[in-house]
Amino acid sequence: MRYGLIGAGALGLTVALRLVQRGHEVVILERDPVPGGLAGSFEVAPGLWLEKFYHHLFKTDTNATRVIDELGLTDQLHWYQPRTTVFVNGESRPLDSPMAVLRFSPLSLFNRLRLAMGVAFLRLLPNPGVLEGRTAGRWVRQVMGNKVYDTVWGPLLRGKFHDSANEVSMPWLWARIHDRTPKLGYLHGGFHQMYAALAEQVTAGGGTILYGAAASEIRSTPDGGVEVDMTVKGEPRTERFDRVISTLATALTVKLTPEMPASFLERHPAPKALGAHCLILDLDRPLTADYWIGNNEPDIPFLAVVEHTNMVPPEAYGGRHLLYLGNYRPHDDPLFGWSTDEVLDNFEEGIRRLNPAFDRSWVQQAWSFGAPFAQPVVTPAFARTIPGFDTPVKGLYIANMFQVYPHDRGQNYSIALAERLVGHLES
Repeated sequence: MRYGLIGAGALGLTVALRLVQRGHEVVILERDPVPGGLAGSFEVAPGLWLEKFYHHLFKTDTNATRVIDELGLTDQLHWYQPRTTVFVNGESRPLDSPMAVLRFSPLSLFNRLRLAMGVAFLRLLPNPGVLEGRTAGRWVRQVMGNKVYDTVWGPLLRGKFHDSANEVSMPWLWARIHDRTPKLGYLHGGFHQMYAALAEQVTAGGGTILYGAAASEIRSTPDGGVEVDMTVKGEPRTERFDRVISTLATALTVKLTPEMPASFLERHPAPKALGAHCLILDLDRPLTADYWIGNNEPDIPFLAVVEHTNMVPPEAYGGRHLLYLGNYRPHDDPLFGWSTDEVLDNFEEGIRRLNPAFDRSWVQQAWSFGAPFAQPVVTPAFARTIPGFDTPVKGLYIANMFQVYPHDRGQNYSIALAERLVGHLES
């Protein structure tokens, strides 16, 4: 068959590779000039690639590590156990091990024990079935207590989901705790090399990747195929396929498909989703001693501080000290319209809260990136509205990060979803 695939992220490229391995013809449409999707990278210097949004692997990410092995990149995958903390009451405090929990002084010993037991229960719970229908806020308050919620989990949920913090499904929090490990993996040279290798394998197998390509309409044809109108580097073009797979958010795919019946979106309403934003700083020295700082102070204007070169040595980047300041914000937040300098101006006081010695002269370069529909708001009703791969439009399939529930979005679960989709297509 001739397949059209919209999106060259982890999901789209894995599907494309499996399809060309089975003898199908594949054409991928990718809006960006490089592969990777939300895990896409940019050059911080010639030949030195870094993800636009921070990424790493956990030991539980076996689907991703299997693909890395398949691509011959195992020697580039290094595992670390960096320091991860939470910033609360004006101080970064470890909260990444049982002993760290027991020493977490913002909580009383009694509440530390409640936190430890609640986390242990979620780590040992094999699946979240018993948690379905419950919100994270209510469950945590009942099991771990109000003080634990107010100090640890409430700020996380508010920082990530804003006004929807009280609506977040408990299975989402289960996955966030259950899937994570102290050891973190990173490909030396960046995950860009994984996406470049996937793209190379796809094209070596006869597939085609059209960069700078954006779909504008999807429609069925009288002979049972699917046509896609698109622009490729500004030039209009139409391609006919036997099947089309869209890895865009479901609502975007519906918007591109005028003949999609209204009943489909009624059964699978688009969930509220937030955009992701990262300010990346190239510093001449470290800002902190930590790799990951989850910010629990509401007056600091960023949610996560990820000092990449406190995990991967600065020498891998020519001595640069690379720092992410990450956020999830509503799509209409002014942050997405600010220049990089304006973002840094807004963040500077918060950065100084982490290190009072910080001076703007430490910044050698800065970049900022935003992405819409990066984080769905996963409510207790979310699971009932997730669509399957098939759509009412013959030959059109959807597969996107909204379908990895209850797991959080990420490369590993996108790859797992891709393998499931290919099995479905071949069944």
